[in-house]
Amino acid sequence: MKRLILPTLILLSACAPTPTPASFFDTGPVTPTQALGQTPEAVPAATETPQQTEPVTRSEPETGELYFFLQPRAGNGSIELVKVSAACIADPLNCPAMEKISVPFAFNFTINALTWSKDGRYAAFSYSASPNGTPTQLWIFDANARTWAAIAEFPFIDPPFWSPDGAWIAFRVQDGAGGEAVYIVRPDGAGLQRISADLPVEGRPYIMDGWYTENVIMRSALPGANGNIYLIRAINGQARPMFETLLTKAQFIASPDAGFFAYDEYDYNSQNHFVKVMEPDGANAETIAQFTGGSIYPMIWSPDSSLIAFNYYGNMAGGNPVAEVFVIRRTGGELKSVYKGSTVGRLLFSPNGKYLLIEETTSATGGHLFLVDLATSNVSLLQAPGLSTDYDWYAPSWRP
Repeated sequence: MKRLILPTLILLSACAPTPTPASFFDTGPVTPTQALGQTPEAVPAATETPQQTEPVTRSEPETGELYFFLQPRAGNGSIELVKVSAACIADPLNCPAMEKISVPFAFNFTINALTWSKDGRYAAFSYSASPNGTPTQLWIFDANARTWAAIAEFPFIDPPFWSPDGAWIAFRVQDGAGGEAVYIVRPDGAGLQRISADLPVEGRPYIMDGWYTENVIMRSALPGANGNIYLIRAINGQARPMFETLLTKAQFIASPDAGFFAYDEYDYNSQNHFVKVMEPDGANAETIAQFTGGSIYPMIWSPDSSLIAFNYYGNMAGGNPVAEVFVIRRTGGELKSVYKGSTVGRLLFSPNGKYLLIEETTSATGGHLFLVDLATSNVSLLQAPGLSTDYDWYAPSWRP
């Protein structure tokens, strides 16, 4: 079974070489410890052997559950949604068996990860129950009751985002003919409303990057550095520029405590990437890492807003993509290389920040999930009874 691609816009830094999202690659297996063809320039330079990144409290075990998808590597059988208890991370030999989650539709198209509410009760998921891939439904999964409900329907729906307080879900829709809009809706399907009418027409198309407090972040997808970044106030749809001065157009990622933005500022002339952290008003921007060439994707915050993890796609080695995952403190300091592989799709911090989950789509045994213990820098393959490496594992999400 092949994963089909819906016309969802994905914007990455324009650079040489420019990476493709990991799910688009179809290359041979590469071991997760493969050396990169070129060590990126960084501030400071990364070490070859990962060391301890940040003191981690060991008083409480990791909690929650990992949800992800299984696809048979042999091409026979169907894609399934499964979950694995976080208890398996510390003790994979004495943990609950992997469970399969029933869904009311077949998996025939591009699959994105489930998006969880802050309390972990519900997951939002956009997917089409139609054989031809349209219309798309916005589904709500009740993890306790194990029920699914469709609360909205449009020709195409991009992956949704929960508001920080869990009161709203924001999502971008496309009509298949170049039209787009952004809507918000309550988890029970009430209050559906369009909020993007105030965005300047000349900046279209736009990409939604998530929430910042009670606002939705929208970024113009126009090529190059043209366009702007806007905050849309969810309560009334009012759009305003995110900053008083036009900054290099990039994806701005809000920290969980809403105190900072992290972003990759790219210089088109020098082809340098500057990983920066700044305050929400655009003040006091600080460069915490620097790379030449390649591309940076994705980038995430730790739950306590103290760490930033990101993947750097470097120069190609023998025609194969190469990737390296780094972790650095928000305040800068030592840049730690915690994983080397081929194609990294998603990064996830565990709920209490002890582990970094890495989705590697072309490891030695296929697409699988690796865990980095941030106290020891040890890297291990996710294990659980019933979880087989005869399947590709992808699109993980961590239910808190």
